[in-house]
Amino acid sequence: MNDLYAVIFAGGVGSRLWPVSRVSSPKQVKPFLGSSDTLIQRTWRRVRRVLPAENIYLSTTADYAEAIAAQLPELSKTNLIIEPELRNTCPAIGLATGIIHKRHPGAIVMNVWADHHYGLEDAYVETIRKSYTIIQKHPEQIMSVGLHIEYPSTALGYLEVEMSPADEDGALKVKRFVEKPDVARAGEFMRAGNYFWNPALFMWRAGHMLELYRQHVPETYQGLAEIIAAWDTAEQDTVLRKIYPGLTKIALEYAVLEKGPSMLLLPARLGWRDIGNWQAVHDVLQSDGEGVATKGKAVTIEAKDVLVFNEDDRKLVTVVGLENVAVINTSDAVLVIKKSRDQDVKKLVEKMEKEEKLRQYL
Repeated sequence: MNDLYAVIFAGGVGSRLWPVSRVSSPKQVKPFLGSSDTLIQRTWRRVRRVLPAENIYLSTTADYAEAIAAQLPELSKTNLIIEPELRNTCPAIGLATGIIHKRHPGAIVMNVWADHHYGLEDAYVETIRKSYTIIQKHPEQIMSVGLHIEYPSTALGYLEVEMSPADEDGALKVKRFVEKPDVARAGEFMRAGNYFWNPALFMWRAGHMLELYRQHVPETYQGLAEIIAAWDTAEQDTVLRKIYPGLTKIALEYAVLEKGPSMLLLPARLGWRDIGNWQAVHDVLQSDGEGVATKGKAVTIEAKDVLVFNEDDRKLVTVVGLENVAVINTSDAVLVIKKSRDQDVKKLVEKMEKEEKLRQYL
């Protein structure tokens, strides 16, 4: 797989994981999942099972580049892409794809997210290898991975497929994307059997993806083309800072993938969670039949479906007789929330942003 390159995207703040994830110390550089390894270190180690270090790129912002690089000694400086500001996934993925295409014509690119967890790492490695085999046979397709639905989530995207195999390796043809349905529709999708969770684990031939950008987002394509032309020259940073902040802020799914390019899906079970909220942290850490999950100094009695995440080892956090609750403790802030409302942490952060005296806690 010498022509396969991975790009790890690690630029987000992770506001739904406040108060542990902060602007100055975002979730990707924090050890969330029961070990001393941070999310970015776990991701790097997993991708390294598939690819050599020189085939792995990382995209982030200037605010986090130094901290991330310090945690990844194998990461080449030339493979570190520093975005001047976050413009969502369409510009970020296009930039990384274009850089790799310029340096390695004919390359195949897969995108990787720094905050994703795969409990079944052997299955993850096998799925990547199988996806690569399929795209070798179908270079004008975009490969996606579809995860079997575990529960009717309203926080995830879904992929609808045709159930007749489109490839001898078991790939299915993607019909459409559905983003974050309500609970009734999510239940229908689960019962229907031809919908899968979308972990946004995609693979494509770099030249093919750039052609899709040219067709569907021509202004973004033109801006990226100017940046890429200057890449690896003395003008690289100047052109990047001039053009990139003006690119349309939009997700790849909306900008390109929903416009109808041919896509194949490989079904898989990978023990996946997007570590973007406290429910996901709970799912990975829970260790008993009552759904209680703890990290740090914590004691619970008669608790059910509870997460206690204590980052301050000077304190003991105790929970008695509670259900569907997350208690998050740091050195300067405590969050207590119904676990079923963990998506509302972002609203809390937005409220704090508006009050000057509270901004120190962000």
